[in-house]
Amino acid sequence: MTHYNSPDLRPLSVLLSDLGKQIEAYRISRNLKQAELAEMAGISRSTLARLEAGNGGTIDSLARIMRALEIEDRLLDVMPDAKLSPLDPRSDTGKARQRVRKSSEGEAGEEWSWGDEAP
Repeated sequence: MTHYNSPDLRPLSVLLSDLGKQIEAYRISRNLKQAELAEMAGISRSTLARLEAGNGGTIDSLARIMRALEIEDRLLDVMPDAKLSPLDPRSDTGKARQRVRKSSEGEAGEEWSWGDEAP
């Protein structure tokens, strides 16, 4: 599993900047000024400007912007559905998992047996 600080990942600041550029481009393609979209979304113009600049924001602000742009249905595409992975047998259990359990250290390396073998 790739960790958050992995050198293979793009820096978070770059991802936020790219997202901001996409928001800005979409807004402009709809011929909306920042103040207009901000009013439609129910956020301040400065909040929208911060998001477009890649300087952070909240999920709430992003959801409001996407709703104002009539693309809120795409918000759920950010995270894949955890129970629908054809390649992961754990996702085909029939019911959603509620907890995370770590396996004990001995389980992975030990070979399983019935324990009734004759000595």
